[in-house]
This record gives sequence, C-alpha cells and structure tokens, in this order.
Amino acid sequence: MPYFKIETNQKLDDASAEKLSKEMSSFLSVLLGKPERAIMVSVCLSVTMTLNGTSEPVGYVEMKSIGLTEEKCPEYAQSICEFFETALNIPADRIYIDFAAINGKMFGWNKQTF
Repeated sequence: MPYFKIETNQKLDDASAEKLSKEMSSFLSVLLGKPERAIMVSVCLSVTMTLNGTSEPVGYVEMKSIGLTEEKCPEYAQSICEFFETALNIPADRIYIDFAAINGKMFGWNKQTF
C-alpha cells in the first residue's frame, strides 16, 4: 500500500504529469518489491515553493508504506533523488523526502484495515 506524494514547483502539462505519475508507480514497484496495483502516486505541480531562498526547481516527497524500514531509507533516498534528477531536472540537494512507516491496523482500504 505505498503512498507516494510529489510536490514541486515545476510546471508540466497534463499529459506529462500523467506520464510522470505512471513512471513513478512503475519505478516504486521495482524499488520496493511491491505490486504496482497497490501503489498510489499523487503529483502536485506548480506549487509555490522555495528552498535556500530561491525558487529554482525543488521537490518535496512523502513516501508512506506498511513495512518501511529505516535501514532501507538511505537506498530509497538515493534512488528517488536520481529519478527526480532525470525526470524533472531537480538536483538531489533540492529534494526533501519524508519517509513514514505505516501501521497496517491504522490504515484502511477496501472497507477494512491491513
């Protein structure tokens, strides 16, 4: 049930945003070893954002998942930054990633919790 939210000040047309969402879903499936049918991706574009006092390309990412471990987060951070450097030309030092492990009993889907 990974949930991945992308916020960026980058501007993309609807087709490019949908492509980014689909590419991220596929990327996460491989990265996390989870089926793509369980991965939700949200893309929030053209958000007013600054980092270090500038509005150069910047991104904020939330990755929440049942079973997420601290030990894997450094590997995930590197891969996610590389993805965004390629996909959106956002340098790694302008990307923040908020990882959160979710307790399955506190997360619902399909009329039940995990």
